[in-house]
Amino acid sequence: MRKSRTTAALVGVSVGVMSLVGCSSGSGGESGVTIGYSTYTLSNPFFAGMLKGFQDGAEEHGYELVTANANGDPAQQVTDIQNLISRGVDYVLLTPADGKAIAPAIAAADAAGIPVISVPDRVDSPIAVTIAMDEVDTGKQAGNYIVDEITKKNGEPEGNIVQIEGITGIPSAMARKEGFRSVIGQHPGLKIVASQDGGYDTDQSFKVMVDILQANPKIDAIFATNDAEAIGVTAALKSQGRFFPVGHPEHVVLLGADGSKPAIEDIRNKVQDATLSLNPIKSADKAVDIVAALEAGDPVESEIIWPTMLITTDNINSQEVAEYGIWSDEL
Repeated sequence: MRKSRTTAALVGVSVGVMSLVGCSSGSGGESGVTIGYSTYTLSNPFFAGMLKGFQDGAEEHGYELVTANANGDPAQQVTDIQNLISRGVDYVLLTPADGKAIAPAIAAADAAGIPVISVPDRVDSPIAVTIAMDEVDTGKQAGNYIVDEITKKNGEPEGNIVQIEGITGIPSAMARKEGFRSVIGQHPGLKIVASQDGGYDTDQSFKVMVDILQANPKIDAIFATNDAEAIGVTAALKSQGRFFPVGHPEHVVLLGADGSKPAIEDIRNKVQDATLSLNPIKSADKAVDIVAALEAGDPVESEIIWPTMLITTDNINSQEVAEYGIWSDEL
């Protein structure tokens, strides 16, 4: 009965999926609805925030939440999703490690009549709903910010830029790169002197950035594709004697993304200039609200674009940022 109601409620079906952690909240839930959540990692605080949002939403609606963590392994995520299907969950929520690699598991969920909801990445598979930031636009926002800051610093959009990329193949990372380069490429005076994969990881980004600093004596700005990378970049700058606080004439502009706790603290302390935040707690909670809408037989949109917030040293204490929410302060 539940499957027929939810299927009828889907409008323009197009969803993505998350990963399992191997634990559950509740026992069938007060409502009898069980949600399976598959995430490709929990090592990044962003995804810990997302898990909190799912837990909060499940508790609010009286749903059981079963979670699985693939630890960055697409093959494990396929197994996790298949296990969720075998368990008989009513919905699969997911953050995909590799959209193409997990496509067979998503197809299996679809064949079983289990709606799949993806947060925050799109997946080219038969899924119900996607809640995502416009990652290309996020990259463009990053590019515009870097252009503005270099112009303030040098008097014109002219200087050397480094991009620490996200994991190659991850849709969000590739889209951010595309958007960023589309903006930087409009300014002949700006040169991307290095662009390497930081693996969305602090240690890897530290090592990559040390090598880049040693090869490039002049760098004006750095775009780290997420905040874990930005923390590694800061450590690398300090290790090479090239760190200066925001406002110092020799400061290297540093922009991250996600809005993690270490980055927010660095912004407050004028160590990092800014971050592009997607509130994972609220976006995950919204995904559970969509489950409730499907349970009620209400129509839902196939894609919901979640807004990002540029948080900087200038606006971090503003009412606008307070209303959007600094999600890492809630963990």
